[in-house]
Amino acid sequence: MKASLFLVAGACLALVVSGCESTQSRSAALESEGAGLVKQKTFDVGTENRQIDVVEKVALTDVNGSAVAVVLKNNGTDGLSDAPIQVNVKNAKGKSVFKNDLAGTEFSLLHVPVVKPKSEVFWVHDQILPVGGKPASVDVTVGEAKPLPADIPEIQVSSPTLQRDPVSGLEVTGTAVNKSDVEQSDLILYAIARKNGKIVAAGRGLIPKLKTDGSPASYHIFFIGNPTGADVSVIAPPVNLSGGTS
Repeated sequence: MKASLFLVAGACLALVVSGCESTQSRSAALESEGAGLVKQKTFDVGTENRQIDVVEKVALTDVNGSAVAVVLKNNGTDGLSDAPIQVNVKNAKGKSVFKNDLAGTEFSLLHVPVVKPKSEVFWVHDQILPVGGKPASVDVTVGEAKPLPADIPEIQVSSPTLQRDPVSGLEVTGTAVNKSDVEQSDLILYAIARKNGKIVAAGRGLIPKLKTDGSPASYHIFFIGNPTGADVSVIAPPVNLSGGTS
């Protein structure tokens, strides 16, 4: 009996030691990963772009989350591409609760793809994760951007249709057609809804691949805020600019 007890105890001890070693290895791995994250640099827009004005900005919140919608105007005669944009979301007391400055953030949440000369464009960040209070306002800074080619791909977007998804709530649907010879991958669509001249809802959608064969691809855009009864606008700026035709 004693021998049996010893064997069982020995087996238990082996399991405990093995578990400790596994935990220690995992802790070391997590510590190393954490050190790597600490070393990551934050995203910085650099020098502010004097060519672009922020003409409208709003922080939106509903049961599905928070978003920021921004309207920019390019006062210059030159178009811009991949303009870096930084948002500093604040609560009602003016304290910062979110910035889109974390290294490794998705490119489209850090840049405005196309800003044509003497034109306005809107941009949406729909993954605001506030810490320290409900978003109430937002500060926006746009940095220096790359020049926009004279000819860029044209993406034709159909008029949006508002409908209610039984699971995810209100959405707009429609189609996009690539009128150029440049295929678009991970094409982001931006939507804003205006009521009485103010932005009351905003969202983003994604078309994984938009081919050049002229076939329409469907889009679905869910909103932060309530677009019911509002005028909804949807745009799909090209993300691959090379070789396009306007």
